[in-house]
Amino acid sequence: MAIGVTGNIAGAQPHEDGSRVPSQRVKIGFFLKDTLKVIDEDGEVTKEQCCYEQKTVTIYSSQVNDLDRIKQLAYRTLHDDMNMDSESAEEAKSVVATTIRDKVLPARNSYPRLSTILLEIRVACTIEKRDEEAGDPSGEHGYDRLLERLDDDDCPICRSEFDSTDNIVVTACHHTYHRSCLFQLLCRSNFSCPMCRSDLAPIIGGALRF
Repeated sequence: MAIGVTGNIAGAQPHEDGSRVPSQRVKIGFFLKDTLKVIDEDGEVTKEQCCYEQKTVTIYSSQVNDLDRIKQLAYRTLHDDMNMDSESAEEAKSVVATTIRDKVLPARNSYPRLSTILLEIRVACTIEKRDEEAGDPSGEHGYDRLLERLDDDDCPICRSEFDSTDNIVVTACHHTYHRSCLFQLLCRSNFSCPMCRSDLAPIIGGALRF
């Protein structure tokens, strides 16, 4: 398992009358890239899916020093709200909590007249499983769900069925595409989901919408 976490202050909103506030609101935009690779005995990838999830939660800047509380928030958001595997969410929660604290505290202390801080937290997780053990992880991002998609779904862009070895992408709006089809679309600066028009720009590094 490989997990990476990055944080970025994406914006801020000043208090209407410019006065200091005791505790700013912090809107945290979580963006998850959750990749499952199924490998054979030779180490070759036989099946792959990448699931994206997005969720915004609000806390107050006075809470960020309570790391245990922020860890719990991180775990609940990643696992309960964003369908991340429980073991992966447990692994990620400490780094996520520390990142939130380390990004929010300097902004809070430097700009006490802000009413709201906007924070992006991006989590990338890659799990490799061999065919014989690929039943784990389970859930929306797991192996069984991958098999269902490969067996039942068609790519809405090319209208072709998913092959058993296709590299597929599931967007945060829960639509499934061939990776190659989706990224060709995104490279043409079309950042809307073909199925529901949701914003897909964050997949290629674009800003989150809070």
